Parts: sequence; C-alpha cells; structure tokens
Amino acid sequence: MHRILEFYSGIGGMHYAFQLSNNPGEILAAFDINTTANSVYKHNLEKDKRKSIVQQSLPISYYDSFNANMWLMSPPCQPYTRMGLHQGSSDLRAKSFLYLIDMLSKMSFPPTYILIENVKGFEDSDTRNTLVTQLKNCNYNFQEFFITPLQLGIPNSRLRYYILRSNDIINILNNKDSDSLLSNLNTIPISDFLQDDVNHEKYSIPNKTLIKYGKLFDIVKPSSHRSCCFTKGYHHYVEATGSILQLGEDLDSDQIFNSATISEQNIDLISRLKLRYFTEREVASIMGFPKDFSFPDELTLKQRYRVLGNSINVKVVAELIKYLLLD
Repeated sequence: MHRILEFYSGIGGMHYAFQLSNNPGEILAAFDINTTANSVYKHNLEKDKRKSIVQQSLPISYYDSFNANMWLMSPPCQPYTRMGLHQGSSDLRAKSFLYLIDMLSKMSFPPTYILIENVKGFEDSDTRNTLVTQLKNCNYNFQEFFITPLQLGIPNSRLRYYILRSNDIINILNNKDSDSLLSNLNTIPISDFLQDDVNHEKYSIPNKTLIKYGKLFDIVKPSSHRSCCFTKGYHHYVEATGSILQLGEDLDSDQIFNSATISEQNIDLISRLKLRYFTEREVASIMGFPKDFSFPDELTLKQRYRVLGNSINVKVVAELIKYLLLD
C-alpha cells in the first residue's frame, strides 16, 4: 500500500492519475496555495486533506511524519515556460520546489518513488540541474521523458517533461527501454470527447473576435485527430492557447477565411463554419479527468479554463505511474 504526498496538487490531476493506475495506495495530504484550484479539489475529493505549501514554511519533520514512500508533483512552470522570462531558480515561484529538492537529503524517511511533471524548457534550466545533482547525491535512479498525449491515442498535443525517480535499482533495470514506454497508437477522434447538450450561445466566439483574430485560431473538426494544447489563457486569448471547434464539417475554414475579407458585412459566411470554444467539460475529458469530475457552481468560466490549463494529462501520468511501479 503506497503512502502518497501530492505537491502542487492543483485540481487533483495527480490524484486521479494514481487512481487510474490501479495501484493500491492512499493520498495522505495534498498541498497547493491556489485557492481556486483548492476549491475544485475539495469539491471533487472532499475527504482528502489539504494544506498550503509555502517556501520553507513547514519543517522537514512535518513531511517526515507522513512516512510517505511516494511524491507526485507538478511544480509551477512559469520559471521555465517559453512564454515566461526564463528566470529558472531565480524566480520566486521556484523557491518552494527548490526547498523540497534540498529536503530529500535531510529526511529520515525520504520517498522511494517520485514523479515530476513540467513544461518543455525545464530540461534546460538550472533547477533541473540542481534536481539531478541532488538525485545522484541521494543515490536515486531516474529517467527523463518527453511525452505528449498523442502517444496514447489522445487527440491533444501537450508535450511535457517528466522525470521518474526510484531508489529501487532492480525496479529500473527490469523495465524495458524508455522508448517502448508508450506506443504510437491510432489517435481517436475529437468527437469522442464532445458533449451533446452544449449551450452554443455560451461557447460561441464573438463576431468582433472573429473579425479581428479569426485567422489566428487553430480550428479543428469533430472528426479531427489532434488539437492544440489548452492553456490557462484559453477563451481569454486567441493565439497558442488551444483549438476551437468547427461543427460545419463539410466546409473548409482556410478557404473561407482566405477568400473572405472579414468584416461585419460577410460575417454570415464565417458563421456557416459554426465555430465555438470547447467547453470546460470537454477540455477536462481530453485531459483525462473522469466523467464525475466537475466544478463548483461559483467558479467563472475563465477560472475553470485557467485551472485546467495549469493541470496535467491524467492518462499520461497514470501510465507513467504504472511504469514507475512495475514489478
């Protein structure tokens, strides 16, 4: 029975991933300072303990008291993302993670297994170098991966960096080569993740947005087998925040946008595409959250997209946990 601490727990992605891995275990505590994410976590996983993690606010003895053999974590990505300032360990948002890294060599009961997720870019950071050095000093074995949900047949491009750490040498040596961890499966269509009862007015794209930014959208159809990564800016910003859905399957969006001088006069032509945003429930499904996952009623649509954009792909992490704990 694994005893698990969930750091930077967000809306519970790591928790759901462990459940999906079908390994025996218990989440002993979950830590996050984001009040919106905490409200979603509590809404869905009410029985689980929640405490905030703030830089150096909790002593090593506190974490040792859990005697946890597994840590799951997705630290803040802003210090490493391509859209950020690339401050790495100098960024204040990296400090709590650095504290946890440093703590590993000082604990009486350090974890046996650790899984960390972050954005592409983390691998080139000084934080990653500090992490790897500490793992070696603590005699951990580790493997690093870049994985996208497309490798699991999920129609979403969300490339992420993962590092798995184990102090069980046999566990790592008995595993197959990392290249065979995930197979290139046939990707299922987006239609498998769509809702039938969507309020199209609520999720439609305003005409003024289409007129000004229409050509910048990444447009996919229900029959498509890919979508762009959904970020925390989805529905609020246009470019590189996630795909939008075209329900007019028989029309060519590129042809329409390229042939039309987009203005109030010809917006009717664009409207035939039947474009809309993915709902927050559809995004959650694509990201692997279970059907019973939901949001508190008081959360705005912007808040819902934001916490989803900061979360993980549950199914990818579940496969990594299976791999980490493979006998």
